[in-house]
Amino acid sequence: MYTLKYKTTANFFRELYVRNPLLVTFGVANGLGFLAVLAISMFDHRMLLGVNVWVKPMKFFISIAIFVMTLAWYMAYIPSPKKVRLISIGIIAVMGLEILIIAGQASMGKLSHFNVSSPFDGLLFSLMGMAIVVNTLLVLWAFVLFRKAQGLPRGYKLAIQLGMAIFILASLEGFVMVSNLGHTIGAEDGQPGWFFLNWAYQYGDLRVAHFLGLHALQAIPLFAWFASKDKIRPVIIFALVYGLLSLVTFLQALAGMPLIFMN
Repeated sequence: MYTLKYKTTANFFRELYVRNPLLVTFGVANGLGFLAVLAISMFDHRMLLGVNVWVKPMKFFISIAIFVMTLAWYMAYIPSPKKVRLISIGIIAVMGLEILIIAGQASMGKLSHFNVSSPFDGLLFSLMGMAIVVNTLLVLWAFVLFRKAQGLPRGYKLAIQLGMAIFILASLEGFVMVSNLGHTIGAEDGQPGWFFLNWAYQYGDLRVAHFLGLHALQAIPLFAWFASKDKIRPVIIFALVYGLLSLVTFLQALAGMPLIFMN
């Protein structure tokens, strides 16, 4: 159905756009959003939890762009264009709401996540939670439809399915953060952490496992494409190791232990 015939980056993005113009356009918009808030951060030096107020919108603009462009590639293999379009529109709606709230709260110097300091802030946080639930359900729908995907090597198809499955499980980890009203275990959010990612140096941080799990959507299929397109066993082994790594970092965070202890 689809083959990789591009020889340049331009050809790759041209094919990606043909596969799903809606998601790719939204992804490009998020990429431009990242550049915009990066520029703003150079002039707006307000700090929130120890970092520039625009760092969180930057991370989410990048994350959303990668996520939707990845799905744009995968869902082109699903032989149900009307359902793919519905999923795409739904994802754009809920992720658009998510990033709008994050950027809007940042512009006012406020937290977006875990902020229940006022009824309005609590409402926005609840809306974000509902958006993530709907997004997860939409990915689950794509996962179910993907069993009918056509024109794919066996190993690569399985890798995409396993990547989606781990992504869905990692999305559910967000409920643990919500119940904790924070992502840091053993201290309040805002501890010194890794550059840009801000994972805590000295405490458990649930974002590590969340990050790894969500990016199974890219990591496992990339492994399959370059190392095991047609063979299933290596893909299963890699996915098990990757999933175990995500689980270990999750349990490590719950125990209050950082990924790597740093002073």
